[in-house]
Amino acid sequence: MTNKEKYRLLCQNNSDINIFMQDWWLDALCGDSWDVLLKEQNNKIIATLPYFIQKKYGFKTILPSHLTPINALWISYEQGMNLTTRYTFEIEVMEYFAQELDKLSLSYYCQKFHHKITNWLGFYWNGFTQTTYYTYRIEDLSDIESVNKNISSKKRRSIRNAMETIIVDEDISNEEFYKLLSMSFERQHKTLPYTFETFERMEKACSERGVSKKLLAKDNQGNKCAVMYLIFSNSVCYTLASGANPKQRDSGAMALLNWKSIEIANQMSMKEIDFTGSMMQNVEKFLRFYGAKQTPYFLIEKKYSKLYSLLKKIK
Repeated sequence: MTNKEKYRLLCQNNSDINIFMQDWWLDALCGDSWDVLLKEQNNKIIATLPYFIQKKYGFKTILPSHLTPINALWISYEQGMNLTTRYTFEIEVMEYFAQELDKLSLSYYCQKFHHKITNWLGFYWNGFTQTTYYTYRIEDLSDIESVNKNISSKKRRSIRNAMETIIVDEDISNEEFYKLLSMSFERQHKTLPYTFETFERMEKACSERGVSKKLLAKDNQGNKCAVMYLIFSNSVCYTLASGANPKQRDSGAMALLNWKSIEIANQMSMKEIDFTGSMMQNVEKFLRFYGAKQTPYFLIEKKYSKLYSLLKKIK
């Protein structure tokens, strides 16, 4: 049985594996270009590292797939582990995967780790580097009134004003949704980094499993103002993607969509919401005002090829 086949069975029997590392998600976002490293002990899988192989500038690389905020390392912890045992176990797992990655003849490795992974020493000792990224999370959605009070007064006012002129529903085609996502990038003279076909594959896989929602904000005249895509996994709601019509930027539609995502997550008994973060200054500032907790997570990388690193800097 191949690693992939073993991993598919593991995913079927382990609901605690994050949605962004599930085999069906990898199929939708990576096609046939993904594989997985497994660490086994006593005929049991104790850790996994799924990865997406890409050709970049003609070089073999492992990079995060689009629309995937978390894409590396699942560890099965034994119950009752004390801290000493846990740290030792994590280091052993990471050293094993670091050495296995070195065998893949890569030019570059880069993956994003779940925020609960706080120990990366096993990678560090094997020549990998780490950059701290941030996401914003509201950790307790049980009391929606308390959540509302923690939002900045300016943002609450923007939400209230938007409620008077903006309607939120879920009636929008994939084509229209993707068009609004693209508009935010076009305003910055950029191109949406993933194709419509990629988005549609992801949306089809998610809708078949009932783990997502498409939200549309439109004004009283029916003009489409903004969209947001929600993913639900392990009692967490992720705001995976959003975009807005530049002509409607002052409508408060995006602020209202963030609030609606909080309400929906609460109604669906999600424990928390993860805004999936951004290191872009204007986006970070927007998310910060929702009373969410700034949460660090790791981007782990290793540069195997000096030429690839040079080309990456130039381009």
